[in-house]
Amino acid sequence: MKTRVFHAAVIFLILLSTAAAAQKRRDNFSLEARGYGGYLFENKVDFKNHFFGSADMTAGFTSDLTGGDAYSAAYGYPTYGVGACACFLSDISLPEPSSLGNFYSLYGFFERDVLRYRNFTAGYSLEFGGAYNPVRYDPVDNPQNYYVSSVIMVHAAAGLHAKWSFAGNFEAGLRFRAKHYSNGRSALPNYGLNMLEAGLSLGYYFISDRRSGGGSFSDGTADFEIAEKTPSVKGFEFHITLGAGPHCTGSDWNRYNRRVKEPAERETDFRMYPRFSISADAMYRYCLKAGTGLLLEAFCVPDIKTLEKNDRAIYGDDAVEDGPGYSPFSMGIAVVQEFHFRNFAVWGALGIYPFKPKLGLSGDVSWNYQKGGVRYYVPKWGDIFFGLAVKANDFQESEYMEFSIGIRL
Repeated sequence: MKTRVFHAAVIFLILLSTAAAAQKRRDNFSLEARGYGGYLFENKVDFKNHFFGSADMTAGFTSDLTGGDAYSAAYGYPTYGVGACACFLSDISLPEPSSLGNFYSLYGFFERDVLRYRNFTAGYSLEFGGAYNPVRYDPVDNPQNYYVSSVIMVHAAAGLHAKWSFAGNFEAGLRFRAKHYSNGRSALPNYGLNMLEAGLSLGYYFISDRRSGGGSFSDGTADFEIAEKTPSVKGFEFHITLGAGPHCTGSDWNRYNRRVKEPAERETDFRMYPRFSISADAMYRYCLKAGTGLLLEAFCVPDIKTLEKNDRAIYGDDAVEDGPGYSPFSMGIAVVQEFHFRNFAVWGALGIYPFKPKLGLSGDVSWNYQKGGVRYYVPKWGDIFFGLAVKANDFQESEYMEFSIGIRL
């Protein structure tokens, strides 16, 4: 208990100092404490129990009408900022002698109210960042912890909230959140952790009365002035993107772990192989916030010889010769959706391979794939952007984390 209080205090001090350092308009900042109870879904390992607790602290900035920001008006004056989370998954019991450690996350969040009535608001939120867990997989001491094989992992979450303001500065809330932890297949094993959480929150807004003076509740005058300044963005736009990321192949895992009988002789650190992609998309921007289009991309798997070598060791030469073959190149086509907020964009793609990739008997792809990530358009560099995304297969298994650079035409 004392350890958890200490962690909560550290998180609070970090976020408080972050807010103070970044604070340019004090009346728009807020701090919020959140407490959750959660349920962890099983994934290939039988848990003895499924319930755990977690705690968050966030520092937010609420968009202001006086800034004349068209994006803020389009989203109903959202709140965005940074958050920290301590997720106590050590409360989950794995088969002996294995254990899960606690996750400590630092993430960015975006929160929007879609319903307002007097002192009541309701809406949604998105979170994305990094997570740390010191308790890792070990074939001898922690053989059932297939969920933590790297020090740094991804924290991704989406949530719903309902809040009630009182005493001018305070806001109490009920929250629901779906959360995922994964390393994006930058290490093995890579079983993802999926959970649902419900909890309570208490926030403090530095404005004296957010309901009467905050930008989120306007009389419409400033909204009209912003609408007059809103740029015309409707029409087609195009992106060309180069991407690369690390991938740990399942064929290495099968060769060096599943076929090795002695746990002490199994591998814990696997080589990361590069994955490359080049893509072009045509997107129709139908409003300031969003656009939809089609994506055509080509993928390159440089370690194709390693896949073949591992297949021959695992399955034998005859099975390899009768298999699907080996080619480092493949193509995909996808429907892509992008949501914009100022210089940031959140996007996702649902894709298929017109021709199934030829990655042998141990290929780590299926007939369909998904991508999701964020982009940042650099203001001083025109339409050049940097991105981070996760590519997955069959809605269930990460293939790699993709770092990208591109241009909007």
